[in-house]
Amino acid sequence: MRPEEFRKTVLPEGRRLYAFAFRFLNSREDAEDVVQDVMTKLWETRDTLDRYQNIPALATTVTRNICIDRLRRQKILRLDEFESAEVSKIPETGIGMMSESKEASALALEIIQKMDEPYRSAVILRDVEGYSYEEAAEVLETNVNALRTALSRARKYVREELNRIYSYGTGENRGTAQEVL
Repeated sequence: MRPEEFRKTVLPEGRRLYAFAFRFLNSREDAEDVVQDVMTKLWETRDTLDRYQNIPALATTVTRNICIDRLRRQKILRLDEFESAEVSKIPETGIGMMSESKEASALALEIIQKMDEPYRSAVILRDVEGYSYEEAAEVLETNVNALRTALSRARKYVREELNRIYSYGTGENRGTAQEVL
């Protein structure tokens, strides 16, 4: 791929890739670093990019893989540093100020970010980023049926967690997860 083609095809994907990385990492700096790493990797392999039919899907796949690698490294570091620490509970301050809908959405995103792969990627691609089933399946390097199964399980898990939090955290049910998903 010539540099002009790279500028026209790959560089415009930067904003979308940043948003995607941010959903995974929840950090502007980390998302920017990931996008820079992705662009560097794609630039270094520009001579072979012509082999791929869908370069935006390739860029998303590379972004996803780098994000997963970063999360794994962070998890390993956290486990080493805080081996005896308990998982912190969601702070109650500030949550009461949010509307129930915003609270449920924030909790759902928090639950999604803690999910294992491929569930996290499936939900982020399909429900958060709005990819079609075919596009998401291509990025995840799977078929549409496997994606649908992963989405179904992930959505069920999020609903169950939200319902558990609402009924356990307050002693009352302030709504259901069905309103979010």
